[in-house]
Amino acid sequence: LLTALGEFGPRGASVAARSAARMITRGRYAGRFWTSLAGGILLPLAIAALALGSPHALAAAGALALAGLFFYEWAFIFAPQQVPNN
Repeated sequence: LLTALGEFGPRGASVAARSAARMITRGRYAGRFWTSLAGGILLPLAIAALALGSPHALAAAGALALAGLFFYEWAFIFAPQQVPNN
């Protein structure tokens, strides 16, 4: 929830930061970013809530959460490198 709320909170401190954020949410990395939020947060939460203690379902939820974290970080590492900061 903190990750999702942070994306809709205050704007970046500089033009480069705002440009990178726009690239992440609506540009080149938007697909990975939104997939990471849906598939890495919402889907694992739904699986965990409906798993009824099934170890296989909980393992799948954990794997999805890790994959979502990977794609989330991928966007946040590569997008700012695409923005000129001068």
